[in-house]
Order: sequence, then C-alpha cells, then structure tokens
Amino acid sequence: MIRRPALLLFALLALVSFSALSVACGGGGSDDDDDSEPKDRDRDGIRDSRDDCDRDKEDEGIWGSDPEDGCPATIADLVELARADVDEFWAGQFAFEKMTYDPPIKFKAYETEIETDCGKALLNNAFYCGADHSIYYDLNFLRDELDSNGDFGPVLIIAHEWGHLVQSLLGILDDDTLLTIQTELQADCLAGVWAADADARGLMEKGDFEEGITALFRVGDPRDTPFFDPQAHGTPGQRIDAFNDGWEAGLDACALD
Repeated sequence: MIRRPALLLFALLALVSFSALSVACGGGGSDDDDDSEPKDRDRDGIRDSRDDCDRDKEDEGIWGSDPEDGCPATIADLVELARADVDEFWAGQFAFEKMTYDPPIKFKAYETEIETDCGKALLNNAFYCGADHSIYYDLNFLRDELDSNGDFGPVLIIAHEWGHLVQSLLGILDDDTLLTIQTELQADCLAGVWAADADARGLMEKGDFEEGITALFRVGDPRDTPFFDPQAHGTPGQRIDAFNDGWEAGLDACALD
C-alpha cells in the first residue's frame, strides 16, 4: 500500500522540472494472435477467455456488465465506478490527516456545449470548475477515449480532474504565482497516487497501466509548447513522468519541489 504523508506537503510551492522525456508507450497487448480465442473486446490486454469479468457480457468494449461486480456495461457505468472510487480514496486521505474534505457539488456529464460557472463547457474536454467546486466532462469524449485506448483511459481523466479538486481544497489553485503547467503536472501525479492504491487493492487489470501511459501520451502538449503558455499541460514525457512519480513514490512526490 502507498504511504500517507501529510497532505500539507502539497502546499510547499516551488518549481516543477520542465525537462521533456523520451517515452515509448503502448496499450497492453495479448501474448498471441490465435484467432481461435475470443478477442480482447475491452482492450485491457487480456483476451476475453482469461478476463476476470464474464466475457459473454463484454459487448460494449468495457469490463463487463454489472456495476456492482465492478464490471460496467456502459461508459456511464464506468465513469460512475471511477467517481465513487476516486472520491472514497481522497476522502480517506483527508480523514487520515484530520482535514475537511468536500466532494464535488456536481459531477456532471454533457454531450453538447453547456454553460457553467466557469464559462462554456467545450466538447472533447473534462475540467474541474473552482467557481462551483464541480467536475464536468464530455461523455462522448470519454467514450472516444475508451474506444481508442481502452477502459483505463477515461478513468485516468476523471482521476486527473479530481486532482484539481484536491488542489482546490488545499488552496493550491489560489496561488497566482503558479503556472498552469505546474498544477496540471501535479494533478497527473495525484492521479498516479490514486492509481497505485487502486492497483494495490486489486482493481486494475493487466494492461490498465499501459493504457494510462498511452492516454497521457495522446493528450500531451506538442514539444514546442512554451512552458508559460496558460493552456500548457506538459509534453507527453512530462505528463507520464508526473504520473509515474505519484505511482511509484506516493504523495511526497507530488509536492511542487
């Protein structure tokens, strides 16, 4: 299990390293291409015949069909399972430190552009809105990520946005001296902390980690993006490195140092 150092470490604000890394990544593939075996319909690197969930129920590209068994049938079920687990994890972290935790007021899906307290919610996006302490996500965006990359991609996007919620609770987002890239990479690190805990609890399947790395690679900034760009989130290498820091070293690694 991961360590639980003081969450107040996150408030130690300094510089984040902006050096780009060269990373090779890819989804977790199966060991062979024997056409006699069922295909890997949930794209998690395990052929249906060896998957933990009933392969007969894997008809929509996700784990299975019963949310109560951890085998969601739809992208909405998958997102709900992710929401419940990430929320419970961070509630536990804050309780351990005897700090107040406030879950998002709204966790809202949209499929067309809508107005929020933070302005228009754009398509192909997911974001935390500090103005109303809520998380919004384009359901079709997450569905596309599922179809192209596998079931852990959408889950990681939710975990990243929850990282921003954690930053807000700790006052980090109130610091006007921080660059966007710093808070974005820290959110990737916090997602890695949760993912490591989920893996330790047996929630992640073979191939999920690789799906997460692939998702981060896909959404990384072009290498020539200035680090001071207000929309900068980090290059693929930077984002993967931040996620790995949280995965391998826990909360201490996510302090801005």
